Amino acid sequence: MYEVLIKEYLKRLSLKDINDFANKNNMPLEKNEDKIIYDFIMNNWMEVYKGDANKALSKLKQQVSSKTFNNIMKLYNDFKDKIK
Repeated sequence: MYEVLIKEYLKRLSLKDINDFANKNNMPLEKNEDKIIYDFIMNNWMEVYKGDANKALSKLKQQVSSKTFNNIMKLYNDFKDKIK
């Protein structure tokens, strides 16, 4: 059931949504990182959701700045802990 909701949400996800979320969380992105993150989400959401999230997220390490990657990992862990 959650997979269907996620797929429907992703159909509407935009670069503006990514930038707004990053700015709301005091995580300004460098040039083109919004597109990199968007592509990552679209191509890897299932692995993050059902597989090894840390392994999936490590794919981003070489594509974004270390500051952005550290912020992504912090946000991921914060949100993951809230769900538990």
